Amino acid sequence: MVPLRAAILLLASSLLLAACATNSAVQLYPGAQRPANEVLTVRVPGQLVVYTINGKKVDGISTFFSSGYKDLKLAPGRYDIIAYYKELWDLSPDEHTTLSSDPVTFVVDGKAGETWQLDYAHPKDVYQARSLAAHFSGWTENLGTGAKTPTQDSGLVLQRGILATLTGTRVENASDDGVTPKPETTVAPQGAAPAAGTDSAAKSAAAPAAATGSYLDTLKAQWSQATPAERRAFLQWISHAQ
Repeated sequence: MVPLRAAILLLASSLLLAACATNSAVQLYPGAQRPANEVLTVRVPGQLVVYTINGKKVDGISTFFSSGYKDLKLAPGRYDIIAYYKELWDLSPDEHTTLSSDPVTFVVDGKAGETWQLDYAHPKDVYQARSLAAHFSGWTENLGTGAKTPTQDSGLVLQRGILATLTGTRVENASDDGVTPKPETTVAPQGAAPAAGTDSAAKSAAAPAAATGSYLDTLKAQWSQATPAERRAFLQWISHAQ
């Protein structure tokens, strides 16, 4: 049987290699690829986790292990992008902490050929990061004109913990047709139903202990033997395992 420590390192390495091989641009509009002057580009920094776009969860836009930004290619129009701040900080060679904020709504109303960026005041140290996570806000910027639009309260709360979830909104699964802009004259309200999708994870977390000892005891033992680099790789993985 492969030791847990080796399995963790193998998984972290696989994630890193997969991320490096992933294109930094993601097409989210339906149909064939269009030239840049026909689509709207929304740039997302690696420290922002996109939860929904116009009420839909979208696969393939994670910024985990990304360096810099990820560009979302969309049909021109208005988009309400709900996202939250999440970043791993070093406290010491052996200690790390992941700081997360409650989600906010980034509003983008862009035309063909424009590039907009989701952004915020980036903290210089963990103390500033804690303050940012507690009272997160940001803006969307039209990189062509320099115009900025401040974020809005999303009404959502991030439940902190290993199995972090969001509550307070109804989420639809994105179809194969991609993400579509909102109608110009209407803004769909957010519902009040809690987000789903944590049942299987909760059942997994509640799995019975092995006959030779509990999973928790095994993790503690492996953690005590892991190097600082191995611990950091594991924390990066577990903080994004949602």
